Amino acid sequence: MKGTLLFIFLIFAECVFAQETKRGDFTFSGYLEAYYSYDFNQPEDHLRPDFLYNFKKHNEFSVNLALIQASYQEEKLRTNLGLMFGNYAQFNLANEPQWAQMIYEASVGFEVMEDLWVDIGIMPSHIGFESAIGADCWHLSRSLLAENSPYFLTGARFSYKVNPKLDLTLWLTNGWQNVQRTSGNQSLGLGLGVNYRPTENLELNYSNYFGNDERQPLRQDRFFNNFYTQYAFGKWGATAGVDYGIEATIGNSVNHWVGVTASLRREFIEKVTLAGRLEYYSDQAGVILNEGMRVSGLSANIDYQIHPRGLVRLEARQFIGKEAVFQLPEAKFSKGNTAVTMSFSVKF
Repeated sequence: MKGTLLFIFLIFAECVFAQETKRGDFTFSGYLEAYYSYDFNQPEDHLRPDFLYNFKKHNEFSVNLALIQASYQEEKLRTNLGLMFGNYAQFNLANEPQWAQMIYEASVGFEVMEDLWVDIGIMPSHIGFESAIGADCWHLSRSLLAENSPYFLTGARFSYKVNPKLDLTLWLTNGWQNVQRTSGNQSLGLGLGVNYRPTENLELNYSNYFGNDERQPLRQDRFFNNFYTQYAFGKWGATAGVDYGIEATIGNSVNHWVGVTASLRREFIEKVTLAGRLEYYSDQAGVILNEGMRVSGLSANIDYQIHPRGLVRLEARQFIGKEAVFQLPEAKFSKGNTAVTMSFSVKF
């Protein structure tokens, strides 16, 4: 299986090496993002904090995401296949089998009636406003909300375009960001997404997830909600997002977690954009984070569009925790963490 995937990957690389190519209904494209990050806490294992899955390596040149995609579409039929490697694949899919860690997307879809599509496979999640493809996001790094909610889901997606301003999405999934369902689990996850664009410059989005990822007969039902809004005005842009989740416990109590993020972006001069972000995440019961914690964050980045397909970014990011959870040398811990990252990305 690994040999077959590698062969397909090399074929894709040959097809898209120079630029995106279209042959009839086929589209080939790619994305590559390399970076260098320095964490001033100087973790001895060269890894950034546990709740981050992108730009994970400290004091090391690395690849965050290398992605090659092929798509095919005709009337009432579409299919997508994306293969990847890099930090995002290595850490975000660490619990999946090796063959699955190479798959960014693999799906087949049919239009069963006008504007109603059913797609089955591994696909980007309906949750949140950020994706694994950094050049499509306002910031070099992903927010705490994005890093700790599903980037992808595996299952059946029903998407319906109600009108030019409103889209609805319904998911049946293998669980909370799983390629394979948890051993011993017989439950399907459910997800709903509502995207509304009342004006050209304003987007409102609500998405949720309901499911149980525990082995039967144990049930710890999880209900997760995400809301965000984006607004553009001239050279400015603003985004605000909120996560709120609850999960049942064995003793009939409920754990909950919450996250908030806000971003402001401005095109400063031609090809140069500045962006700033404030965020807060609280998960004291450790439902999502590996350790229960409360952490605040702020970041600022400057982007330079060095080429129509090439982007250079520099970001400074700081976390401030209520508890000493950030690793220092010699098995010590700190309440704060600061890092500077530079990335170079190309879409082709």
